[in-house]
Amino acid sequence: MNPPTSRTTHLSPTPLGRARTLLSGGGWRSLRVRRSVAVLLVLGAALLVVVDQRRPDAPALVVAAVDLRPGEYVTDADVATAPIPTEAAPDGALVDTTAAIGRRVTGPIRRGEVLTDQRLLTSRLPAALTGNRSARLVPVRPADESVASLVRQGDLVDVLDADARVLARDAVVAAAPQTGGDSSTAGGRGLGGSPPILLAVDGDAARRVAATGLGTPLALILH
Repeated sequence: MNPPTSRTTHLSPTPLGRARTLLSGGGWRSLRVRRSVAVLLVLGAALLVVVDQRRPDAPALVVAAVDLRPGEYVTDADVATAPIPTEAAPDGALVDTTAAIGRRVTGPIRRGEVLTDQRLLTSRLPAALTGNRSARLVPVRPADESVASLVRQGDLVDVLDADARVLARDAVVAAAPQTGGDSSTAGGRGLGGSPPILLAVDGDAARRVAATGLGTPLALILH
């Protein structure tokens, strides 16, 4: 027969006995697990807040809704807006579709591509291409029609008249319409059927090229 004190201790454990029971059983492990999970949840929430704060902004920029060809006029159906991360946004990206509608495309643009100020014909394009604030855009009909399919925006060319006199040096191609299409897709055709090429040149050279090229095709030397 057990002493009465043992029965009393078992039925009414002391604080020390409760602690021993907790430490020896699964209660301590369960409590420790719960606390560990709570700590991990707090750390995870803090990490999410930090990541969210460090995530770069993604402003809505103007993108091409369809493939665009050089010389085409941009319509409302040709453009849309899409969020683009700040670090991926090119310089001069357009943020308003109205800035693109009605403008002519200077080069081929793929669907989804961000539109910039240098992909459309604007009054600022000649200066942006040449670095010369007095630069102007002038259309040139090349004597060799195949030249229109060889040059691309940004190429440098020299312009010569029929007597091989240099009218402009280091002219920058602003727009080179693709050949083989009608006037609506090739940007129009000049005298003799050859597609005109838009060149960005300084003011004096632009006047010489425009005056000389009124009734005669001009030769282009590619750099």
